[in-house]
Amino acid sequence: MSATPVTPPEDSHDTGLLAAEIPIGSMRMLKVDGHRICLVRTADGLHALDHACPHEGYGLTQGELDGDLLTCAWHNWKFRVTDGACVQGEEGVQSHPVDVTPAGTVRVTVTRSDPQAQLPRLITSLRSGIENQYTGQVARDVVRLLKASTDPGQLIWEAIAFGAPRAEFGWGHSVASATDCLAMVDLYEGDQRALPIVQGIMGISESERGRHVNVLPDPADPTSANEIAFRAAVEAEKLAEAQSYVLAAIERGDGPHDLRPWFGGVISDHHLSYGHGAIYSQKAFELLEMIGWDRAATVLPHLVPTLVFGTREDKLPYMRPFTKALGATDLASLANVDTDTSWNDEGQLLDAVLGDNRAGLVDAVVTALQAGAGIDGVLDVVVQAVSERMLRYDTGGEFDFADDFGWLDITHGLTYANAVRWHHREAVDHGGGTTPDMVRLALFTAFLAQWTGRHEWHTSVGEREEVRPLAPDLTTYGEELQRQSLLDGTSAFIVHAHAVKTSRAASIEATRLGSSLPLDATARFLAAPKLERFVAATVERSIDFLNGRAQRD
Repeated sequence: MSATPVTPPEDSHDTGLLAAEIPIGSMRMLKVDGHRICLVRTADGLHALDHACPHEGYGLTQGELDGDLLTCAWHNWKFRVTDGACVQGEEGVQSHPVDVTPAGTVRVTVTRSDPQAQLPRLITSLRSGIENQYTGQVARDVVRLLKASTDPGQLIWEAIAFGAPRAEFGWGHSVASATDCLAMVDLYEGDQRALPIVQGIMGISESERGRHVNVLPDPADPTSANEIAFRAAVEAEKLAEAQSYVLAAIERGDGPHDLRPWFGGVISDHHLSYGHGAIYSQKAFELLEMIGWDRAATVLPHLVPTLVFGTREDKLPYMRPFTKALGATDLASLANVDTDTSWNDEGQLLDAVLGDNRAGLVDAVVTALQAGAGIDGVLDVVVQAVSERMLRYDTGGEFDFADDFGWLDITHGLTYANAVRWHHREAVDHGGGTTPDMVRLALFTAFLAQWTGRHEWHTSVGEREEVRPLAPDLTTYGEELQRQSLLDGTSAFIVHAHAVKTSRAASIEATRLGSSLPLDATARFLAAPKLERFVAATVERSIDFLNGRAQRD
């Protein structure tokens, strides 16, 4: 705005500069009331803006002024000096009123916005940043919103509301990562809480940007919505029908403990998508616990496609020996065996999991369960086995493109076991006891743990790592690894997502085992070379496929 002599407001500040001495087309950096200001003079008068460019904080006075257009020298963002509006870039810069005293000196009134009054604008800006995958804009808005005492769950919800309806085949790594990132907020204080929040938001933004909205069906007749009908619809791959049952149940007032068994049952029907079905279902319910069940009608129906279209790996040839042995197992009787808290594996089950006998593995798990291991006991051995594999993994195999196996495959053995442990605990706490479905899931996790060793079947490996005793700083160790997973040590989102969920699962499982073994394994995973883009490997495998060479078992 043009500078004209006016009666100054009480909070205005005299800069000591004479307006007549400031040439047209010039800029000056001033410090006004502790605030860095870029003072600009154009043919229309004097204008004041924040000195820092909103992009990365570089000084605007180092930029170029062309009429009333100011261009930041560093990354070419452009601002209108009359009001601070951004005409090229992501975000405008704050402007401040300018006037001239009767004596001709320049006076600036620093605008200090009320954070609460800015909430609607900041939420709108955050949504725009999510939609356009503008990391800087999202980060700045998250910090501002945290300063305005906005709940972190509300910030993650903005990304969920954008991403859930756009997930092409249902919720995937982005919901798992967002859930774990939200859970990690408590590891930070003040503005630093923005780190896990922005990581969670940007995973969704990157994964779902540019996708169309998937419209949900109308809710089914509430009288027809039950676990049996839902399970049958998923089995028959009737997506809309399965979604309609979930929507009907939520609409009639069913809560998380009513619907969790629906998803627990579906994920136990098959070894679903390498364990992803169990992991994503766990994360969806954990997320709703943090952001509120009133968001269930957005989160859960959009998870259903993941379950409907997920690979039913128990039907594939590589699982045939295991599946045949599983089919001959009386799961109901195993579910009724009392847990013996004194049970100790003594190495038999661990040897089977670390071996390669797929049918014999079922016998080993059954024997352990009959001896009183319980679901948790079996999962303890699974976690130990997978952790050992991670500690001795030959990282040179990461770039053996003839082998469809790598770090991410092994980490699933850990996160799958953690997810099944969560589902089992929920079933016990709210359903009355161990179910055959949970027994089947435990067997699936044992199979996956064994299958993570297929790389070892083609290579030589070192000696088995011994389980370490509980370290006094085990909690600190786990928190450090969770923080490390958020520090951009990976370049591809899918690898980042595995780092986040593995570090959190390892922290939980290490406390359960009373051993740092899962944390040691995760630390090695975070520090090791990893295949991230998958382009070269995909080309290599495509060449093999088109030349009749099959994947090795």
